[in-house]
Amino acid sequence: MPSTRILIQIASYRDPQLGPTLEDLIAKAANPQQLRIGICLQITPDDAARCGPASLPQGDALRGAQLDLDLVDARSSGGVCWARARSQRFLQQEAFTLQIDSHMRFAKQWDQQLLASWQRCNDPLAVISGYPNAFTLPDYCNTDALPLMAAHCFDEHGILRLQGVNTFRYPEQQPAQPLPSAVLAAGMLFGPSALIGAAPYDPQLYFYGEELSLTLRLWTRGFNFYNPDRLLIFHLYKQAGAENITHWADHANWSERNRLSAQRLQALIHGDGLEPPYGLGTARSLEQWQQWSGINLHSQTLSPEALAGRFTAPPTSAAAAAG
Repeated sequence: MPSTRILIQIASYRDPQLGPTLEDLIAKAANPQQLRIGICLQITPDDAARCGPASLPQGDALRGAQLDLDLVDARSSGGVCWARARSQRFLQQEAFTLQIDSHMRFAKQWDQQLLASWQRCNDPLAVISGYPNAFTLPDYCNTDALPLMAAHCFDEHGILRLQGVNTFRYPEQQPAQPLPSAVLAAGMLFGPSALIGAAPYDPQLYFYGEELSLTLRLWTRGFNFYNPDRLLIFHLYKQAGAENITHWADHANWSERNRLSAQRLQALIHGDGLEPPYGLGTARSLEQWQQWSGINLHSQTLSPEALAGRFTAPPTSAAAAAG
């Protein structure tokens, strides 16, 4: 497959795993020279040696990849969605974008394989997304099962929570191509970079609700979602006793930000919408998504298929028909 440029977006908050993540990403890439890595790097003055710019790969270690940093004092950070919105500003002429967290590991030739997976979707508006399998430090990756993205429950704010459901024994039951999904995961999302212009991240959201907001805004603009059909990217999930600095631990007003974020999400779903470009699109309706997905945001009910992540091919959008 011909090399294709990819913008990799990372929002990193005081994370000492950022350096090892970049080292593994670059070392395992088939075509690192085709990568632009744009990072919103949120640190305090005390973090310089641990996770500041000097802790990241430089020079020959980049193997031709371009590294761009948006250096932010963590004390003035607005949260993960605010940081993801800033990381999207690095987009130039890249045809694709990959959004990940700052604590990940990768399979060999992950970039080439991810582009091949996207091609197997046979859909120019395909977005591949899912909750990655776990890895444990330093780099042991769980490859036993391939999960599907699924609905889980509604929380006390009425926000849909998602889950990854282990469905296929890997690699024996590996699907022939990515399978349809109705939802997106923020920590691993790959697709055409046009999705950034179509539905840029809403910086007024805090944390909870970011995945549902992005799901609805992209789907109503004609983008279609698919589960990964290969295990290529792995995530470090919180472990007992592990060093884990969070934005909400540093910012005492996080609960108020979260409350306002929930209100903003509810306005997107139940109200008069939000100002452009943060509202819903017009290629398909929210009602179509609810009927097709089996996820009813008004009655807060979930179908058995939605809970299992078993979704049929999505209905054709106006954007797809016009394309």
